[in-house]
Amino acid sequence: MHLLNKEFDRVVCINLAERKDKKEAMQKSFGRLGIDVEWFNPVRYEFLPNIVNSINASGKAQFNPKQPFEIGASLSHYHVIKKALIDGVKKLFVFEDDAKFHKDFNNKLDNYWGYVPVDWDMISFYSFMYQLLPQNIRVSKRWMTSYKSWSLIAYGMNVKAMTEYIRKQDEYFGIADMVTFQMQETGKFNMYSAVPALCIPETDLKSDIRGMQMNYKNTPTVTNVGYSEENYE
Repeated sequence: MHLLNKEFDRVVCINLAERKDKKEAMQKSFGRLGIDVEWFNPVRYEFLPNIVNSINASGKAQFNPKQPFEIGASLSHYHVIKKALIDGVKKLFVFEDDAKFHKDFNNKLDNYWGYVPVDWDMISFYSFMYQLLPQNIRVSKRWMTSYKSWSLIAYGMNVKAMTEYIRKQDEYFGIADMVTFQMQETGKFNMYSAVPALCIPETDLKSDIRGMQMNYKNTPTVTNVGYSEENYE
């Protein structure tokens, strides 16, 4: 059994039903690595560009009209996390369908897991960060405190983090990783990022939210200084 399946009660991959190409790519990666996943296959809501302004006008949500499909991503993460809570899942791991794994992922993960702080509420295998700040404390050999970090392409949450994530979305519905970004700022949760990243976003197959305008492609995360795409496959 793969380490992720041992450590987490449920491992899920979010994949748009329309993106069979991404599912095939992820299936190959999961098969090669031996990771057993459940699939959540939402559909693309083509009407979102027409209603994003109305949603924002409600005062209970906020999305960028230029990137309306962020709403769909938020709904997907909300569904997967809340369903896990309803089902009594204590530890959940989630992949998006554009995760690109380190070439030595399994061996790296075994090593990283030996250093993950036992008090974690959320861990991220990839965090998009423009700069390092004093709050980004190196807590162990392979992990640092997540602060001002974005992305939900590969993350694990415990019940405490899942509960807060759903509470915040119910209070004010927003971009999926804006919620975790805000949770980092409270100081109430132990949230850690892998350094260097165990996964990075796959950029060749085009983002369903950003198209080819991917900020993380043009500006690599600072957690991967000295690493390049050649380290991932």
